[in-house]
Amino acid sequence: MNTSFAPASSPRDATFLWVNLTRDARTLLAHSAGGTFNVRCVREPTQVDGAIQVHAPQFLCFEFDQPDAPGIAVLAHTRREHPGLPVLMITGAHSEAVAIWALRIRVWDLLVKPVSSGELSQRLSALIELTRQPGRGPARDIRFPPQGGEATAVPGGPGRHRRTHPAIAHVATHFDHKIALQDVAALCRLSPTQFCRVFRQEQGASFGQHLLRYRLERARERLTHPGALAKEVAYAVGFNDLSYFTWAFKRQLGLTPSEYRAGARLS
Repeated sequence: MNTSFAPASSPRDATFLWVNLTRDARTLLAHSAGGTFNVRCVREPTQVDGAIQVHAPQFLCFEFDQPDAPGIAVLAHTRREHPGLPVLMITGAHSEAVAIWALRIRVWDLLVKPVSSGELSQRLSALIELTRQPGRGPARDIRFPPQGGEATAVPGGPGRHRRTHPAIAHVATHFDHKIALQDVAALCRLSPTQFCRVFRQEQGASFGQHLLRYRLERARERLTHPGALAKEVAYAVGFNDLSYFTWAFKRQLGLTPSEYRAGARLS
């Protein structure tokens, strides 16, 4: 199957492989944009290695509804066998485990659906530019640095997110504890001032905003559990002030935690 995208200034002969591991081919994000370079699509995990050999793609996209053991296995296998091919991972379900796993195997970027066509095109554009940088050689020869190092990427492109990946991973595993700015800055090998600037550039929000949103999302999930109490949930996800938790939750979701919990029980 061929399809097209329209990233800014991408070469007409650019090709990438889209591995569709969703339940329904019609939901494929590749259908949401049009443009000027080839997308080769496969739906069977056993077809991935052969498609890479045949089409020599510049990079790979793996799309999931929710990553399961077989899907994770084929992505891990592909990273081992083709370490020079950048991988964009798109999933419909966010979890701490998925974020940490993606970080460990050095997925180039992780997007959580819904993903707008504009955001997707931006990511694809950056990947095309990255794999076509002068002097870098073929895409399959690119070797990305280990986590904690600084990645080479297009100015302003999402590859620079790798500088703050340690902070993102730390939040995913320690959001229920106090997190000091200087500690996450040190994880990224940046001073606090540099970290604040780089984090906003890469993530489009301050670190404090990211941490707050992450905690609120975890709170929202826990409030759907039978018997969940707003006060207990607040403390479980890292809030020490119940009134602030209530205010922040309502500002973000339009309902108080108690109102959200009551609606979840009725649905």
